[in-house]
Amino acid sequence: MPFAMSDEPRVLSPENLPDSIRILNESSRGMSFEWHLDLFGFLALARYWNISEQHTLLGYEDGQPAALIITATDPKTREAYIVYWAALPQFRKGRTAIRLFESCCQKLYDDGYEILYGASVPDRPVRRYRFIKSDVEYAIFDLQATSTNLPESQSRFEVREINLETISTVALPPGEPVHWCQRNSFLRNGSMFFQILGAFEGETLRAYCISVRKATPTMTIDFRSPDSSFEAGYELLRWLFSHDYRPPLFASDVFENSYAHRMLSSAGFTVKRRFDTLIRDLRTTCKERTISL
Repeated sequence: MPFAMSDEPRVLSPENLPDSIRILNESSRGMSFEWHLDLFGFLALARYWNISEQHTLLGYEDGQPAALIITATDPKTREAYIVYWAALPQFRKGRTAIRLFESCCQKLYDDGYEILYGASVPDRPVRRYRFIKSDVEYAIFDLQATSTNLPESQSRFEVREINLETISTVALPPGEPVHWCQRNSFLRNGSMFFQILGAFEGETLRAYCISVRKATPTMTIDFRSPDSSFEAGYELLRWLFSHDYRPPLFASDVFENSYAHRMLSSAGFTVKRRFDTLIRDLRTTCKERTISL
């Protein structure tokens, strides 16, 4: 059987949006992260992640759509994040996806980006990522609970909605990891999607959480506390479970042994998925050249 001829990668455009949606849906079928998006769903996903069209690429074989890599960028820090990367099942035995990934890395590097972040897929062993020159950084969990084990409410706390500027000034423990989705730049770009709640003792912010508005099920993307106060975290959970709650409550991107991990576990949350964050240094893994896609 002759090998398919690979075409040049193509950047995301209105013309290839249907191909992008097809690859995303069909390549994720049967995986732990399964997509069922139409045009409007894909556009909402792109807006949520603030994806870079110039660094979101499609791979083709003999003119047929074969693979997709969706990329978000932070020009200020010269860093990028792989939102999604996969090939259609019939192209997985070849190198279509690998070639597309390398093309994306090279284009990012040529455009001045230095670091590329991503996450392993829970369905695949993390050792496979050595082939894309990416190193494991942190273990991370998605947690969930349909109910909680909480002590009695602490009347000294008040939960109220706050803004990004408020949490931007909070001093967190040194070295505490921050996921791409927990960065101020990500939250600012997607502010319409998020609600930020703070648990205050008097006028002191003791803990905060960030949830996705109108998500089904209810989903949080971050819990933080300047002094690791479980009591303040419990008040945030109590608020979430009593206001417009759509079960189960799903906590994403929880770093292993972090405040969020320890507090949520003590409240009765269990692990739904485990994966690892990845990092690739484009400065040492890409060639000094200029390409044009």
